[in-house]
Amino acid sequence: MSGLAPLTLREIKKWYRNPVYLIVGLLQPVFWIILFGSAFDIAKFGGPFVSSFFDGAKDYITYMIGGILTITGLFTGMFSGINIIWDRRLGILQRFLVSPIKRSSIVFSRIIASVVRIIVQVVILVAIALIIPDGLKISSSFTIEDAFLMIAAVLMISFIFSSIFSIIAIRMTRMETIMGITNLVNLPLMFASYALFPPDLMVSWLSTVAKYNPVSWSAESIRLLIIYGNLTGSQMSTFVSYMLYLFILTVVMILLVYFVSENGIKE
Repeated sequence: MSGLAPLTLREIKKWYRNPVYLIVGLLQPVFWIILFGSAFDIAKFGGPFVSSFFDGAKDYITYMIGGILTITGLFTGMFSGINIIWDRRLGILQRFLVSPIKRSSIVFSRIIASVVRIIVQVVILVAIALIIPDGLKISSSFTIEDAFLMIAAVLMISFIFSSIFSIIAIRMTRMETIMGITNLVNLPLMFASYALFPPDLMVSWLSTVAKYNPVSWSAESIRLLIIYGNLTGSQMSTFVSYMLYLFILTVVMILLVYFVSENGIKE
């Protein structure tokens, strides 16, 4: 794809040359892990009985880490579309459009750069969750392959929502508009999912909605790997189904981004 590599490298350089982006992107999920995760002690609310509602997790941080990693991927992806509007306002996008670069490369470079950022964030967040007192407890049967699958789930959810918001940003000129849309949908996507709470504790209608939320697919996939590691037949079936849903949606978004950007992106 013409121009994809240099444009992606440009976006990554912009990121690591300004570490404030990394710090700000990590602050909120770190607070969620340390404060919210530590505020709910499963052992004090019934021990093994309550733990059964949380898929057998030994503590709430272990249960919620899959959701936090997914939400971080979600938020990172959602804000990637802002760069397109910013380049349009600065006149950079116009120079790209008159150069021999495929228009889809302009959009895909932002999406891929956001996926690279989330890899760094995932590693740092997992490390923090492991070292805090009474923090993350990973299954003894967790393998390096499980780690790659866990990262793959986060990358796919980040790619999906980065694609969606990049498509939205293609025809927009005002930063405030996409910021408003982002703030409007991020909380419903987070709370109408299995990211922070198990389905058995939700009211029936919300549990049904969460079942079809891609955020739930990613969070549950990561959770199964972290808590159990070596999955049973039924757990493996659930895991494969969720990962397949994410993969199919990722492929759909790749095709949609290519079609929309090649035919819709304008000065």
